[in-house]
Amino acid sequence: MAKKKVFQISNALTEGLEETVSAAHNYTGELRVEAISLKRIELDPENPRDLILTFDDLYHGIDKNDKDYNRKTDEKIGLATLANSIHEQGIINPVMVYKFGDKYRLIAGERRTLASIIAGKTEIQAKILDSKPNELKISLLQWMENVERKDLSLHERLYNLQKIMAAYAASNGLELDDVAPSDIGRLLGCSLPHAMNYAAVLVADNQVKELIRHNKIKNLEKAALIATIRSEGIKQAAIDACLSGATLKKLKSFSTQDKVKKIVMPQTRMAETRGRQAFAIKLGSTKKSQVARFIMDSILMNEKATHLKKHFDALNWSDYKSINHAFKQLLKALEQIEA
Repeated sequence: MAKKKVFQISNALTEGLEETVSAAHNYTGELRVEAISLKRIELDPENPRDLILTFDDLYHGIDKNDKDYNRKTDEKIGLATLANSIHEQGIINPVMVYKFGDKYRLIAGERRTLASIIAGKTEIQAKILDSKPNELKISLLQWMENVERKDLSLHERLYNLQKIMAAYAASNGLELDDVAPSDIGRLLGCSLPHAMNYAAVLVADNQVKELIRHNKIKNLEKAALIATIRSEGIKQAAIDACLSGATLKKLKSFSTQDKVKKIVMPQTRMAETRGRQAFAIKLGSTKKSQVARFIMDSILMNEKATHLKKHFDALNWSDYKSINHAFKQLLKALEQIEA
């Protein structure tokens, strides 16, 4: 058996991933790396799969009477390039498993494991956990494992993120809608603007989601920009431009048109309003704490207000009285900035 060693994260991981890795590492305790027999690895029946091809299909051949024969055959062909790379160079990034009796159940690395079997390998390098993590920890670890995959589509990233958010909400007694962009940022170790882009796309309409699912919109920023356009006519024009290869800069012009339209219409109505002149601006109200949180996160993202963020980090978003007080304090601080 190979000598056990403590797993350390490579410095080559993308910016921001360190926070996620640190969180996942703290959740699960020590990870160790060993070369283990492929025969001892099994799929976790509770985890959703990307592929329907099984280990048994590769060890004993795909049954021609299998109703999924054609799909499984296509999936095997699709793994050929990876299998050839593993045959020539071995596994660069170990798979991740947890101990389950005398077996190891797979957390992340399904394609690498299947491709290793195709390549004729008998062992594979694996990061091993002594016990199964909870759903949130597994989702975070799977996200961490997938970050470096250049072939991961936007749809797949969003699917993984939904799993993380659902697990986070469940473990904290929240509704899924209560998970704010700032929560996403902390979970993934990414910037607030990046997290807000994810949040915008997750609540996009079905048309945008279908285009993402079919890989016609691949860029997160473009998808988020289109998702936030409210005018149907402008949104459709932006979608058409995106599908024709428009740059992000070009798509921002559609967002600007949408904002101008939204500003002009209220001004027209105000000009027609009669009665006593107003001397203060009322910002409205909402019964949804996640809406208030989204507004505050958006304001604190502005470079003029980022220094205020620390004063609101401990805000209890389930206490409406505290939220109202916090917004009053925020408005006072913003008035001083703009004075």
